[in-house]
Amino acid sequence: MSEGGRDPVALAVARLELAVERLASGLSQNPAGLRGVSGGDPVDAPTLRAEVAALAARLDASIARLREVVREEAEPGGGGADPRDGGEEE
Repeated sequence: MSEGGRDPVALAVARLELAVERLASGLSQNPAGLRGVSGGDPVDAPTLRAEVAALAARLDASIARLREVVREEAEPGGGGADPRDGGEEE
Protein backbone atom coordinates (compact mmCIF):
# COMPACT_ATOMS: atom_id res chain seq x y z
CA MET A 1 0.00 0.00 0.00
CA SER A 2 1.28 3.48 -0.80
CA GLU A 3 1.96 6.03 1.93
CA GLY A 4 -0.93 8.14 0.67
CA GLY A 5 -3.43 5.54 1.87
CA ARG A 6 -2.02 5.16 5.38
CA ASP A 7 -2.58 7.09 8.56
CA PRO A 8 -0.20 10.11 8.54
CA VAL A 9 0.29 9.91 12.31
CA ALA A 10 1.30 6.25 12.10
CA LEU A 11 3.72 7.06 9.28
CA ALA A 12 5.28 9.91 11.26
CA VAL A 13 5.69 7.70 14.32
CA ALA A 14 7.27 4.92 12.27
CA ARG A 15 9.72 7.31 10.61
CA LEU A 16 10.68 8.92 13.91
CA GLU A 17 11.18 5.57 15.63
CA LEU A 18 13.32 4.31 12.73
CA ALA A 19 15.47 7.45 12.79
CA VAL A 20 15.99 7.18 16.56
CA GLU A 21 16.89 3.49 16.23
CA ARG A 22 19.43 4.27 13.51
CA LEU A 23 21.03 7.01 15.61
CA ALA A 24 21.19 4.79 18.69
CA SER A 25 22.63 1.90 16.68
CA GLY A 26 25.21 4.12 15.03
CA LEU A 27 26.31 5.62 18.32
CA SER A 28 26.73 2.26 19.98
CA GLN A 29 28.35 0.39 17.06
CA ASN A 30 30.65 2.92 15.43
CA PRO A 31 30.62 6.33 17.10
CA ALA A 32 33.91 7.51 15.64
CA GLY A 33 33.05 6.61 12.06
CA LEU A 34 29.72 8.37 11.77
CA ARG A 35 29.41 11.62 9.91
CA GLY A 36 28.30 14.79 11.60
CA VAL A 37 25.19 16.79 10.85
CA SER A 38 26.97 18.51 7.96
CA GLY A 39 27.59 15.11 6.32
CA GLY A 40 31.28 15.87 5.93
CA ASP A 41 34.21 14.08 7.49
CA PRO A 42 33.71 11.63 10.34
CA VAL A 43 33.46 13.35 13.70
CA ASP A 44 34.79 12.26 17.05
CA ALA A 45 32.48 10.54 19.51
CA PRO A 46 32.01 13.53 21.87
CA THR A 47 31.09 15.80 18.95
CA LEU A 48 28.65 13.25 17.59
CA ARG A 49 27.07 12.79 21.02
CA ALA A 50 26.68 16.57 21.29
CA GLU A 51 24.99 16.70 17.88
CA VAL A 52 22.62 13.89 18.83
CA ALA A 53 21.87 15.63 22.15
CA ALA A 54 21.06 18.84 20.25
CA LEU A 55 18.75 16.87 17.95
CA ALA A 56 17.06 15.30 20.98
CA ALA A 57 16.50 18.77 22.45
CA ARG A 58 14.89 19.91 19.19
CA LEU A 59 12.66 16.84 19.20
CA ASP A 60 11.68 17.53 22.83
CA ALA A 61 10.68 21.08 21.88
CA SER A 62 8.66 19.81 18.91
CA ILE A 63 6.91 17.23 21.08
CA ALA A 64 6.13 19.91 23.67
CA ARG A 65 4.52 22.06 20.95
CA LEU A 66 2.52 19.06 19.74
CA ARG A 67 1.32 18.33 23.29
CA GLU A 68 0.24 21.96 23.65
CA VAL A 69 -1.79 21.77 20.44
CA VAL A 70 -3.43 18.54 21.56
CA ARG A 71 -4.21 20.04 24.98
CA GLU A 72 -5.72 23.15 23.41
CA GLU A 73 -7.82 21.06 21.03
CA ALA A 74 -9.14 18.99 23.95
CA GLU A 75 -10.29 22.03 25.93
CA PRO A 76 -13.93 23.08 25.64
CA GLY A 77 -14.15 25.70 22.92
CA GLY A 78 -10.66 24.88 21.74
CA GLY A 79 -9.73 24.12 18.19
CA GLY A 80 -12.27 26.33 16.51
CA ALA A 81 -10.80 29.69 17.45
CA ASP A 82 -8.40 31.46 15.14
CA PRO A 83 -5.18 32.02 17.15
CA ARG A 84 -4.67 35.33 15.34
CA ASP A 85 -7.83 36.91 16.77
CA GLY A 86 -6.62 36.76 20.37
CA GLY A 87 -9.74 34.91 21.49
CA GLU A 88 -11.99 37.94 21.17
CA GLU A 89 -15.50 37.56 19.80
CA GLU A 90 -16.96 40.01 17.34
